[in-house]
Amino acid sequence: MQTTGLTHARIAIPADCLPLLVDLIGRLGGNVTDYALEGSPASPMPEMERGGKMLRALRLRAGMTQKSVASALGLPQSHVSAFESNRRTIPYKHAQKLAGLLNGIPGHFMTPNAATIAAMNGAGEDGRQIYDSLGAMYKDLDI
Repeated sequence: MQTTGLTHARIAIPADCLPLLVDLIGRLGGNVTDYALEGSPASPMPEMERGGKMLRALRLRAGMTQKSVASALGLPQSHVSAFESNRRTIPYKHAQKLAGLLNGIPGHFMTPNAATIAAMNGAGEDGRQIYDSLGAMYKDLDI
């Protein structure tokens, strides 16, 4: 079986079915990275760590080095290292390139800043601009 991309899912199943589902996911080419039994929910990844961890995971899945990703982005390798360790946020223009390069979506790599959150919370109120796409909103916010 050939896959063109992977996605993440959160599901609820009977606990006694978990070993069967984990085996099935493995046979289909996926993996289970975290799970919790009822009453002990798995904690979501902190928002501030998501971009860097996603970049690293997708880069490794693609078999690429930090240097090759940096070259594709036109950046020094140290920037990719800083992105992956969350010492530097990933700008939208680089998130778009990464999405194409690593078969993802720009939102996989981005951590919303205060201006983005404010724009998302206020869009459409008091006659303000309603954006047709996140790309248009990010462009207006100069991200």
